[in-house]
Amino acid sequence: MLRLASWSPLYSRNWTLLSLKKGQHCGAPLFISATRCYTTIEKSNNSEKFRIAFFGTDDFAVRHLKALIEERQRPMSCIESIDVICPPDRRTGRRLKEITPSPTKGLAELYGLPVHHTPQDAKTLKGWELPSKDFNLGVVVSFGYFIPGSVIHKFKHGAINVHPSLLPKYRGAAPIQHTILAGDDETGVTVQELDDKEFDAGRILAQKTVDISRIVSPDYSGLKEILSKLGSDLLVKTLRNFDKRKATAVPQDISKVSMAPKIKKEWAEVDFADMDAWQVEQLHRAIGQQYPLRTIFTFTRIKVSKKVKQRHISMQLHNMYLPNHSPLYNQEVEPGTFMFNREDKSLHISCADGGVVAVTHLKAEGANIIEARDFINGYEIRDDTGQFGYFSEDAVGPGMSGVRVQKRRSEYNKTIRKRMGMRRKDFESLYGIRLGRE
Repeated sequence: MLRLASWSPLYSRNWTLLSLKKGQHCGAPLFISATRCYTTIEKSNNSEKFRIAFFGTDDFAVRHLKALIEERQRPMSCIESIDVICPPDRRTGRRLKEITPSPTKGLAELYGLPVHHTPQDAKTLKGWELPSKDFNLGVVVSFGYFIPGSVIHKFKHGAINVHPSLLPKYRGAAPIQHTILAGDDETGVTVQELDDKEFDAGRILAQKTVDISRIVSPDYSGLKEILSKLGSDLLVKTLRNFDKRKATAVPQDISKVSMAPKIKKEWAEVDFADMDAWQVEQLHRAIGQQYPLRTIFTFTRIKVSKKVKQRHISMQLHNMYLPNHSPLYNQEVEPGTFMFNREDKSLHISCADGGVVAVTHLKAEGANIIEARDFINGYEIRDDTGQFGYFSEDAVGPGMSGVRVQKRRSEYNKTIRKRMGMRRKDFESLYGIRLGRE
């Protein structure tokens, strides 16, 4: 660490009088003593500055890119330049009319950094060429592609990666989610060399552990925020002492390797008859922000002709938690039974172990997200109680929750007249219809 010391008195020693206390003699001058002021600047211990090619895509990568930008702006920085490499802009929104850049591209453009795109719709980077610039280090954070050896070897100092786990534990695309699913008490971040043969198998340059045992119900977004802060700090410290870190790098212990494979959409399908309440809630915290948990709700219409039409609706469950109290705790009900609790305005759902999870919002496929109360009112739920699951036509009938019986128009008119409190003769005269026999 370099200390730059500069000395200058705050005031001249010939300065006469600052202030007088009561009773102090005017002939006694008051001086300010000379003060030595220090400024501490941490100096890079490396042989040369880095010209970085930063590979990153999402919000986790943004935090690390911002840390590198701040380091480059610091006096006596270890970074000379930064270029960003990310996927091309995506089409999003209804009918794919909106063009959305990656979060890293947005930050790069804000700070005037050069941006380079990977090939459109590329599955791999095999055959892809690094932009023809004099880079000497690659930094990879949450990029989504395997960097081939032909690219890594073009960097004088190789390439490094920030991985949000304590490698060799949880190699793979989803370490944060698997940390939550396993109920671990600790996690951390690792800065590793990039291996040219497989993901997350490089030598460890630096590692930092964080205790999460005191965090009540950690979820994906909260844990990602903690690890992105930890990782960005560790990345900058590693770069400032890069030569030393490379000299003391440690190979991973192969016997302790565990995998954290990519989260699949079908993992979000919940069968309440097979899962305990704590498992459902834990799954929600781990993957619910990426893929909201969903179950099947059978909605049945019985037409005037007595023909039955059914819709087996995929229903997403949002804002899930374990309630302390529930009316379902005092009842023997089948798993998948739900009840609207008017006290907390949420839908309570029974699970395989007799436990209960609660959700405040639901979303049918192709529809907008709605509150639990609107679900009860809109899907013919009687007595605030119903059942999730797949039911055939033979298993449902009039009077059950989730069953709508269509009436003849004349029957609707009779119901409307009664609700309006109108006499039959006045109703018929006003609307020009005949109600028939009531």
